[in-house]
Amino acid sequence: MEHNSANYTLAIDPGTHTTGVALFEGCKVVESATLKAPYKVKDGDLRAFNLIEMLEEMVLPTLTCHSCGVTHATLVYENPQMFRIKGGMKTIEPVVRMSGMLNFWGLQKQFRVYRYSVSTIKTGVAGRNAASKEEVERIMHRVLDMEDHNRTDHEYDAMSVAVYHLDKANPGCFGAALPM
Repeated sequence: MEHNSANYTLAIDPGTHTTGVALFEGCKVVESATLKAPYKVKDGDLRAFNLIEMLEEMVLPTLTCHSCGVTHATLVYENPQMFRIKGGMKTIEPVVRMSGMLNFWGLQKQFRVYRYSVSTIKTGVAGRNAASKEEVERIMHRVLDMEDHNRTDHEYDAMSVAVYHLDKANPGCFGAALPM
């Protein structure tokens, strides 16, 4: 069997109802998707577990090296921060737990794992931590040469995590200086 030496980056925008996924090979988007919780249950941990199972089914066949059984890939994801809810700033506990599960899953699958705050990603991609979703989406279209593609906010958020991570490791790798 041949050794899978591709340089994959799996980027995640975690959520317990919907999760954005973007898979990159080098600096090229191979696949992106929005995973939706398959069951309507109140238990956020169960929804997170089901989403991670869906993620595993989606990406492991591509990422696992059939020669050595290891996943030669990097997992990058948004680390949840405070959200404005009902006039105050609060954490969304199920999403915080989802991130912990995602981190554990990545380490268990032998990924290199990196997490970045939303403000760090926005500053690194758009130049300011208050950049809107629309700004980030426009930047992803330009950086990834995706003029005619219509994807969900979750997918663009996942792509922005990968773009930030890859550009941080190799500045200018997308042919443009970030932040834009």
